[in-house]
Amino acid sequence: MMKVLAVLGVVVLALVLLVLLLPFIIDLNKYQDQYRPIIEDALNRKISLKDIRLTIFPRIGARVAGFSVLDDPAFGANPFASLTSLDVGVKLMPLLSGRIEIEAITLRDPVITVIKNRDGALNVSTIGKKGPAEPKAVTRVPTHPPEGPLRILALLAVDRVSLTGGTITYRDLSVASPVEYRLQDLTVKLASVGLGQTPKLRLETLVQPLNLPIAIDGAFGPLKETADIESATVDLALGKTQLAIKGSSVGGSTQLSISSQVINTADLPLALPLKKPVEIKNLQISAELKGQEARVNNLSFDIFNGQTKAQVGLTLGADAPPFNGKVVMQGLQLGPALEAVGTDQVSISGTAAMEMAILGRGFTMPDLTKALEGIGHLDIKDGKLEGVNLLQEVAALLKVAGISTDNVKATVFSTIEGDVAIKQGVVAVQRLLLDSHDFQATANGTVGFDQTLHLKASLNLSEALSQKIATGSPVAKLAMSNGRVTVPLVITGTVQTPFYGLDTKAIGAKVQEQVKEKAKEVVEEMLKSKSPEEAVQKGQEMLKQLFGR
Repeated sequence: MMKVLAVLGVVVLALVLLVLLLPFIIDLNKYQDQYRPIIEDALNRKISLKDIRLTIFPRIGARVAGFSVLDDPAFGANPFASLTSLDVGVKLMPLLSGRIEIEAITLRDPVITVIKNRDGALNVSTIGKKGPAEPKAVTRVPTHPPEGPLRILALLAVDRVSLTGGTITYRDLSVASPVEYRLQDLTVKLASVGLGQTPKLRLETLVQPLNLPIAIDGAFGPLKETADIESATVDLALGKTQLAIKGSSVGGSTQLSISSQVINTADLPLALPLKKPVEIKNLQISAELKGQEARVNNLSFDIFNGQTKAQVGLTLGADAPPFNGKVVMQGLQLGPALEAVGTDQVSISGTAAMEMAILGRGFTMPDLTKALEGIGHLDIKDGKLEGVNLLQEVAALLKVAGISTDNVKATVFSTIEGDVAIKQGVVAVQRLLLDSHDFQATANGTVGFDQTLHLKASLNLSEALSQKIATGSPVAKLAMSNGRVTVPLVITGTVQTPFYGLDTKAIGAKVQEQVKEKAKEVVEEMLKSKSPEEAVQKGQEMLKQLFGR
């Protein structure tokens, strides 16, 4: 019995020693000449690796060290991708029964460099393709997403995939001033990757030169043989900004919802044209994508103590994609809003509400100027026109002396209400009403996207103010009707530097109207006279009164 045990012990020890010596006995490098051409042909890239060997500890598998994929020679001689080592570990029990099940894949220090050359072609565009690189053209979005690496991992049934110390660089040489962005210190952990399973993802990286940390925690699945994902939940952290994302992609239809409690523009990696940081609260986005058609069914957020809601439809696959939408704002405080945007001379405060329906094509200013169209209604309550005192302007134009007005450079109003239309870079003011304590004003005209003004306004002054002005201005007397002075104005210049002038054409028409009315009165009075002498006397008196004015 002891001899049998001793023999078994020797056999077991020999097997253990054999297993331990396997990495040294079996040299996988000598098979490079067989599998290297297959990989290079599949990638359309030259590859190099320093060493490949079997591993026993910490798990049975294989390790590839010093692996590099060279770049397309048209883009340079440096590697397109490289890594220090790639470890693939397999499960022991399935291996003993003749099955290979991957337990873990570990990539250490991967480095990937994506280059866009001066012709607009990407070095990744020639991977797996023969022939010269072609500039990347805008193509229509496919109805069904292509199969990606996640599906391959699902078919491999990997328990864990990890990536540490990664760096991904994007270099754009197609612009006048080349730019470069890097994802550095990239760490990825992917667990439970297999058909029927729901993988969990953890990603951390730092975006340079923005110095923006990004963290992603999420799960998606269950994985199927198709690219469909029934459910995905992701918590995304962009620096201090937190976003909760949920969605699905089934049968070529993608549903997406995004929410965030607070977003501060100072924390975003974008150069926004703002003088002050802005807080966006209670962000809610609900969107869907099917084929080339994308639609935001709901976009809502709170900003400047008010709420904004919008719906947008967009057709993808073009340089200037067509879109249409509707925007509704309620309770927006214009003072803080314009302070954030920054205005130098003229500004406006008050509580604003707006409804606007728009359609257009493209998102650059030239595209919007050419194609943006819309109609809407604007309503502002209890505010001020900062930087302009309309009564001071009227007094100066009418050359009124002795009329005291507020020295404050502002016009207080209770209501501004009007309809607007947008077309070819111009906002047409179709009907604008401004109601103030001392006057009512109506206006129409245009405001350009370049802020140029071409407006005609009519100020109907209060009776008390009209009497004061009429006694000190001959021009004001001509503009007097029913006890009120109506001042026609022409407003030109720009939004920040407006110029005010009297509408002489309108005043001339007003004088002609008054002359006709007075002449009619003269004739009527003359006809009522008892004698020709009395008729002549009345006519002379009324004509003197008329031309004296």
